[in-house]
Amino acid sequence: MLDTEWEFYENNRDELVEKYCGRFIVISGNKVISVYDDENTAYFETIKTIPLGSFMIHHVMEEEEVFQLSPFVGA
Repeated sequence: MLDTEWEFYENNRDELVEKYCGRFIVISGNKVISVYDDENTAYFETIKTIPLGSFMIHHVMEEEEVFQLSPFVGA
């Protein structure tokens, strides 16, 4: 799910960082369809016209944020 969108982001990352660093982009298929200053607005505006599961919202940063889950969370 969203493999196309992630692949588009990865293949165009340098250009996207140059254009949109610090902003939230909405990718559907192989294109950026909109750009927002915050994630909530990106989400709520996008779901007005595009079905859930057919787009990806990504915070464009020079350094990718890495999230790791600890195996001990909730233990």
